[in-house]
Amino acid sequence: MKLLAKMHAWLLPQGDDVDYWIYFNLLFLSLFFGSLYFRPVAGADLVIVVTGLIVFLICYFRAFAVQELRLAYYILAICLIGVALSEINTGASIFFIYAAAFSGNFHNRNIALSALLSVLLFIIFYTILTHKSGYFWIPAVFMSVTLGMQNIHRIEILQKNRELKESQQQIKQLAETAERERISRDLHDLLGHTLSVITLKSALAAKMIDKNLPMAQIRTEIKAVEKLSRETLSQVRGAVRGYNTATIDGELLQAKVATQAATIKLIENIEVTDLNPQVEAELALIIREAITNVIRHADTETVCIALTEVAGQIKLTISDEGQMITKKEQSGMQNMRVRTKNIGGEMTVTYLPNTHLEFVLPVTDKLAC
Repeated sequence: MKLLAKMHAWLLPQGDDVDYWIYFNLLFLSLFFGSLYFRPVAGADLVIVVTGLIVFLICYFRAFAVQELRLAYYILAICLIGVALSEINTGASIFFIYAAAFSGNFHNRNIALSALLSVLLFIIFYTILTHKSGYFWIPAVFMSVTLGMQNIHRIEILQKNRELKESQQQIKQLAETAERERISRDLHDLLGHTLSVITLKSALAAKMIDKNLPMAQIRTEIKAVEKLSRETLSQVRGAVRGYNTATIDGELLQAKVATQAATIKLIENIEVTDLNPQVEAELALIIREAITNVIRHADTETVCIALTEVAGQIKLTISDEGQMITKKEQSGMQNMRVRTKNIGGEMTVTYLPNTHLEFVLPVTDKLAC
């Protein structure tokens, strides 16, 4: 079996449309050999028959590996083999049928039909020119039309299946890319926020130790760091699995802890509560990223978060007293824009006189629970 497989790989190109059925097609040559059995040949005719069969087999296998103009040359060569051997045996009409079947191998339907029509005209022209009987041209024309059209249809199906497979592969790659980007955004938001809070609380605990404050207060800060680390670990696992279910209430609680550690006053005004879980999760992570940026970069004593519904729109605003030095958006701002776009909203950034982020979503059935 391995030897046969190696021979198959050597004779033919590999692909979805190339299989061992190609060898079974050679069984049609039995019509030619049957005619030879009843009308045997010898001498020069035998040499012509053997040579013609060898050349045909070469053309037959090579025709599967070429396209367009070169395929047309092989079809013509097979037709000429049919002409040469038909002068010796009428069973050679089978070669015209092979030529017609190869017409379907053109990937363009119009070219394939033109090639098939050319083979049929060739058969008719040759029959009239040589005065062949109906026993020669009727089977040749009938089988050429049948097998030619069947092969054209088969090639079309294979091409559509190939395009479908490529499309599915592209969709799969896009889905994998989108999933990697989602995980990247979630991890950025989760870890960026948490590590900032842990840094602040750790620094606070160190200062408390330096000031010889009561051990109970220091222990409280350290336990808060431990609790935050455990919660973040759980959230990271959820983000990787795709089950991140952040909530606005949960993020506000974490925002209070973070801003308190950074000695920033948090003012909140949440008027909208009934949101679709997916929309709420995206808004919650937007809040997390924004608060992280405030703690890291903003020189401010106050940050305000408001979630309201105005004129048929859900509006999330986050503002502080700091000023952005550059308008070039880093990964955090880009992530917020992507999350806003994912839920059909728009993000607006105001730089002066202070930093003001606004996220606007239309109120639809998709947003409301």
